[in-house]
Amino acid sequence: MGNIGGRSKGCTTCQRRRVKCDERHPNCKRCEKASLKCEGFPDPLHIILDRSCPQTLQTSGTSVSPKSGARRPKAKRRSSNGEASEVRPLLCSVTRDFYTPAKSLNLSAFTENIQSTFFVAHALSKLDFGQKAVTAIWETMSAPDDPSKRALETALFGRFHHQPIICEASSKWYGKALIKLSDDLRTPQAVWSTSVLRSAITLTMYELIVATSSHGWIHHAGAISRLLEVRGPYRHQSFEERLLLEAARPLIIARAAVEAKRSFLERTDWLQIPWALDPDQKSLRDKLVDLSCLVPGLIEDRRDLARRKRNMAMLLANQCSWDDHWDQVGRYRCIASALVLRCDKLLKDVRAWKEVWDEQSNPITPFTFRSGTSSSPDYPEDLFGPPTSFHNLYEANHFSMYYQVLTSLLRLTYECHYEASPTASDMTTCAIDGSLHLKPGVELPPTDHDDLLVERRKCAVQVCRSVPYHLSSELHGCGGVYVIMLPLLMARPIFRPQAEEAKYIDRVLAHLAGIWGNQTPQWFG
Repeated sequence: MGNIGGRSKGCTTCQRRRVKCDERHPNCKRCEKASLKCEGFPDPLHIILDRSCPQTLQTSGTSVSPKSGARRPKAKRRSSNGEASEVRPLLCSVTRDFYTPAKSLNLSAFTENIQSTFFVAHALSKLDFGQKAVTAIWETMSAPDDPSKRALETALFGRFHHQPIICEASSKWYGKALIKLSDDLRTPQAVWSTSVLRSAITLTMYELIVATSSHGWIHHAGAISRLLEVRGPYRHQSFEERLLLEAARPLIIARAAVEAKRSFLERTDWLQIPWALDPDQKSLRDKLVDLSCLVPGLIEDRRDLARRKRNMAMLLANQCSWDDHWDQVGRYRCIASALVLRCDKLLKDVRAWKEVWDEQSNPITPFTFRSGTSSSPDYPEDLFGPPTSFHNLYEANHFSMYYQVLTSLLRLTYECHYEASPTASDMTTCAIDGSLHLKPGVELPPTDHDDLLVERRKCAVQVCRSVPYHLSSELHGCGGVYVIMLPLLMARPIFRPQAEEAKYIDRVLAHLAGIWGNQTPQWFG
């Protein structure tokens, strides 16, 4: 029971006269001096919360149970003069839900806004530094009820907070997005719209977060590749469409590299036409992606070279004539030499890009740890040296992408040099006179294979040095996780399995799987 006070506790007469009452009972002294009739004091209002029967409805006369309909007598109270009086309820009708607070708040009405805000704050905004206004484009181009957008936002939120129910909800949104995308692809007008392309890109990002294998994201990246190729480069000259192309290119390149197939993005028209109307919009990152577009083609040619080598071995095993054998050897060496020169040229261009980037960006400074800022395991400074720091995650993305491309090129160059060298093929060493240089070929520049391996290991060390900065949750949320993940996976095989460097990378990957709930080591398995 509790009183609800008003402006005054005086008698009714003094309240009407708006004078201060001395509150003497039963009649106040001020009314007596003014020769007025004191009308007495009104009963204070009370609220009675019947905890034993929370579903009771309080009425002005009686308490009525909504289930039985039985009426109970009104409660009584004792006034200051000792007389019993009836309790006047504050409300004529008070329901249970009105005055009984819930044990837990239901945030279902705010779930969409919470998840969307979390995605923008912890992922998208960390890569947006005003240059391309990625966050604004995402919010304007993505409809609030877009199922692909809801699937991605819900998946990231559920994985981070380890909420199976929310993760299950993201799967339902993913199913709805697939149905909508399938329907749009059957509509001629919708195929050419940016919403279809945006949905395909979003679903690929969803697969990268939740998938336990590489099949899902590779399948979606293939759909993106076909959509872009059908649309053509001229349809991506506007700002928004070009932004979608820039977001899709790394996904297409990664798929092409995994499948060892060249991509249409290496063609000159796709490297120039989308930026032809506004060349200044082509950033350093875009130029590095241009160079990486050529890597899948080199991987495919390297695979074809290995197939040709196996065919040569089969001819030799079948005791073919020496003329046929040397003819095959000459062709093989010409192809291998041309591939080596292409790898060397691209390697030179990538290093030249790094020089330009070093001139335009400030020097990298050691990263200073602060308590609670890094979500990575203990960094072994004695193995890699001091950790590196950057001005923002956008700049760190350039750094990690450079070493990712450089690592791939160094491996390709090493393999191609080894294949093109005179001692590489066991089927050519059986020549009696050993005159392998008698056949037409291309003279290769002298290359120390050990230097390529040493440089490749240095690239892996540089990637590990940037791990503490990328995984600084206070600075980047989850943005740095997905920037550094692929370079880490590429650096892992460079070290011996039992090496301390490899163990550190394994600890980082396991730690990220525990925090973000992803299965990223299986992306490219």
